[in-house]
Amino acid sequence: MMKVFFSVAVVLAMVHMIAEPSQAAFTCTDVDRCLVQCMPYLVGSAPEPLDACCDGVKQIKGMAITIEEKRQACGCVKDAANKYSNIKQDAASDLPKKCGVPLSYPVSKTIDCNT
Repeated sequence: MMKVFFSVAVVLAMVHMIAEPSQAAFTCTDVDRCLVQCMPYLVGSAPEPLDACCDGVKQIKGMAITIEEKRQACGCVKDAANKYSNIKQDAASDLPKKCGVPLSYPVSKTIDCNT
């Protein structure tokens, strides 16, 4: 099962790199890697996020410092969420709270990251 998640993350990373070159110190590939461990929680097969998932959420928060970086991270998270039709929106929006890592933007498939 992890092989599938890793393969999907690699494909997502390639799509992000081709579609949107980054000016920030991180790429959507980095964000995708941080979120791979969250998939069991996000699709409902685990009742709580794994510690590795929460570590990834902390990494995302730490890499996005400026407003532009936060917008970019928000866009990366939104794009990743929209690639998986089976992600549960309530799990996605609860993820930062469950991990105790407040983000400056909600995790949502529909968030406008430019505001």
